[in-house]
Amino acid sequence: MNVIEIIQRLGEPEKTREVYGGELELLYQNTIFRFIDTRFVECTLPDPGPVIIDQIPVLNLFEWLSGLYDIVDRARFRVSVNTRIAYDYTDPSSGSVILFQPGHWDGQL
Repeated sequence: MNVIEIIQRLGEPEKTREVYGGELELLYQNTIFRFIDTRFVECTLPDPGPVIIDQIPVLNLFEWLSGLYDIVDRARFRVSVNTRIAYDYTDPSSGSVILFQPGHWDGQL
């Protein structure tokens, strides 16, 4: 999806900002969509609790990620490049889930 498609689906964001590295962020309540040159690269949202991933019920995403073969824990992020899911556990009481496009986190790992 691109910036226009997100705005068409969700309406105008509460806030828009450009961050370090030239990424454009659209903020909707507690969800952030990030773009580079209008191309979607990442979305951050609060941990939703139990989820279904590839038709598998996952009760605790943070713990589920720790069981994956490609997991990297760095700077309070648990990242699986294969699934393109990262978990921000900077604040242990309220983690965030980051869904990202292939290659977007390669430089950080």
